Amino acid sequence: MADQLSFDFDSGVSTNDNPALWTPRDIWVRLNQRVLEYLGEDRRFERKGCKKIGLDELATYYSAFSNTPDGGLLVFGIENDGTIVGCSSLSLGQLNDIETLHLNRCPQAKPEFKRIAIVVNGRPDFCYAIFVPYIGRLVETNKVEAWIRYGESRHKMSDEEKRDFRATRQELSFEQETAPYTFPDDFDLRTIQDFCDNYRDREGVNFDNVELLIDRRLLERDGDKLQPLNSLVLLAAKDPGRSIPGCRVRVQRFGSETEGEGRSYSPQRDRTIEGNVVTLIEKSAETIAGMIFDVTWLSDNGKFVTTPEYPHHAWFEGLINALVHRSYNFSGSEIFVKLFPDRMEIESPGGFVPPVNENTIYEVRAARNHNLMDAIRYLGYVRMAREGARRIRQSMKEFKLPEPQWKQEAVHGVVVRVTLRNDHATRKRATDTDVAHYFGVEVWKLLQDYEIKILAYAFRNETIQVSEAARITGRTWHTTKKDLDRLVRNDHLVYHAGEYERDPKAHYSIKKNTPRH
Repeated sequence: MADQLSFDFDSGVSTNDNPALWTPRDIWVRLNQRVLEYLGEDRRFERKGCKKIGLDELATYYSAFSNTPDGGLLVFGIENDGTIVGCSSLSLGQLNDIETLHLNRCPQAKPEFKRIAIVVNGRPDFCYAIFVPYIGRLVETNKVEAWIRYGESRHKMSDEEKRDFRATRQELSFEQETAPYTFPDDFDLRTIQDFCDNYRDREGVNFDNVELLIDRRLLERDGDKLQPLNSLVLLAAKDPGRSIPGCRVRVQRFGSETEGEGRSYSPQRDRTIEGNVVTLIEKSAETIAGMIFDVTWLSDNGKFVTTPEYPHHAWFEGLINALVHRSYNFSGSEIFVKLFPDRMEIESPGGFVPPVNENTIYEVRAARNHNLMDAIRYLGYVRMAREGARRIRQSMKEFKLPEPQWKQEAVHGVVVRVTLRNDHATRKRATDTDVAHYFGVEVWKLLQDYEIKILAYAFRNETIQVSEAARITGRTWHTTKKDLDRLVRNDHLVYHAGEYERDPKAHYSIKKNTPRH
């Protein structure tokens, strides 16, 4: 193998290049001593000394890089601190073992090998480089273990993580598995009817409800029996937690910038919402809105304005994104929404769906639960993944707040977290006095209690829907609709119509330029 050695020290890292943007394949093509000296360990690259080579351990790296988008490299002959020591101490037998171990210990991996010429203490030597490409299917070792790379560390996948990995690579789909429910008895028929009516109106088809659910991969026919799929359970089951206990959202408000632990773990408010995805959207949104403070800040035109800490579109789209794209394979894990004085975190089980990652989320789109997302879209709640992420970013920009941060982490399993940061250092919390001042104290005194609740909610949250107003006042939907229309006639609210009766997009907003002194 000596003829593979070639010295190329002049084509290292140029001043106009950015190795941080290189893919593992880019590194592999350009690999030489200067590149080795420049690179540090990260998701793409692992250093290895030559004193002890564990073949079983090496198999875990083959699995990890095979399961990590873009793959990765291992280079033998470099110590952990970056010192290049070379591989001249390795015997031909050891090199042969390295090159052949994947055949028995990780047979799905497709590693490539080459020697990199180096000079150590003035003497020619070599490093031994291995490029392991991403396969696109779950790659396990001979011990039925699957690994993946996060940062500069390997992570051993749990059974749930392996199942989710397969689902996101289309090896199998959790939402298309049959579920132990009876149709239609175990389902919320109003939600199903709304979905079917909206679909027929928009697509111009004449399917009856059952035919449409089968066509949209929510239901399947098994002889004379109708068999619900997990996608339908997530959308409309009365009790989805019976088989998918992760159908929960936990909303917490903390008084400090950390959660604390042990005795110091004490959220100020802590509520868990359970139910199908439609229920989770509606009830979680109401809960989150009730925990968000109003703040007053100076706008570009030099006037003080009062708004919620975070724009409604930002956190609502973040919630929708979590509910639609989370992995329900992680059955015991719920979505967390955590509010701190300086930020809101929305954390959902499961990793990004390739090719989406924290760097590409605004440019590409991919879905884990295609059929659920499609159904929720026809109910008016969701856009495509990429558009929802862009809307979060744009609404934060409009509120002059930092851009949202997306990150995938291994926290008791893999999670994706979006962080929305407020500007608590310069924006002070608004009070009920601010709300009364906005409408005018004299007007405020003449309002009924239920009208005050409606206007205060609309003021703090930008918009209000009939269903939201009905919940906070305890009045019926039809009575509340009349209440809202009366507030429109009295010049307090503006009505924004939807496309049809009870369209989720229909809402009311505070009439601009209403403040009275």
